[in-house]
Amino acid sequence: MTDETNMTGETGPVEVSRTIAMVIAGLFALACWNVLQILVSIFNTFQRRRGLYFWSMVIATLGILLHALSTFLRYFALAPNFPMCVLICIGWYAMVTGQSVVLYSRLHLVTNYDCYSRWVLGMIIFNFCALHIPTTVLFLGINLDVESFVAPFDIYERIQLAGFAAQETIISGLYIWETMTSLRPVLVMKGRRGQRVVVNLIIVNALAVLLDAALLTTEYTNHFDVQTTFKPVAYSIKLMLEFTVLNSLLVVIRTNPSVIEDIEQLHDDLHIDSRWGGKHPDNTAAFVIDPERSDQSDRGFQISPVRSHSSWVSLDHHVGPA
Repeated sequence: MTDETNMTGETGPVEVSRTIAMVIAGLFALACWNVLQILVSIFNTFQRRRGLYFWSMVIATLGILLHALSTFLRYFALAPNFPMCVLICIGWYAMVTGQSVVLYSRLHLVTNYDCYSRWVLGMIIFNFCALHIPTTVLFLGINLDVESFVAPFDIYERIQLAGFAAQETIISGLYIWETMTSLRPVLVMKGRRGQRVVVNLIIVNALAVLLDAALLTTEYTNHFDVQTTFKPVAYSIKLMLEFTVLNSLLVVIRTNPSVIEDIEQLHDDLHIDSRWGGKHPDNTAAFVIDPERSDQSDRGFQISPVRSHSSWVSLDHHVGPA
């Protein structure tokens, strides 16, 4: 292997100055600290520990930890190289695709169109096969001294990074669009408070896009070691932002839960005590929350989001605090 490849950490420990080594170690420590905070938040928030959202959050968080620790041990030659490469790939799967599954798992809360969810799931599966698997083969190959894999890996590493960044941006954009369209009546009723919710959603997702852009910059400027060091930090921050997005969504749902098709999923995830149900004046259908339901397939009666003003106000008084 070339000296340049060895220095960037693609085929083994990095050869950097003490200052850079301290920065690398500090970033890994920050990623691990963020993971600890996320895990505490997860287990404090979810009383019923089940469902796709809960498990995707747990797996994505643990993937960050596995990826960070195995990369740290490999970069500083504290463990055998190839076994750490295998662990890095496993952690990478959980960290990157797990992040997209987190976004997918809450998409049904803001859209009534099942085709969107199916399309997003298909995109995640396709990208896993098209981006994760070839990159893994090439990465493990160059660490088994297969010289012919070096050039293809350098190219495909950039392709997969751009591909996953585009995937997360598409899902985030779809989430913002559906929130602004499906929840428009509630946002209008809330006035400035509703506007702040939308602004919060946009800012959170914009920060996620900026983090992806930073990762792309480090990769396309031939800083593989910096990119792989910063990646766990970026993904841990994005997972933290997921909780902010969920809290913003809760503000809207608490105002009027009838615009959400699958409200029982959110109540089950966060163990919210709902005090409304049955029929209300102006309602076209009754909706009773079953606290035992956790799967997206267990959907209750779908209620049309089209309401009269008196119906919105009536529901606003019937919804108890979360």
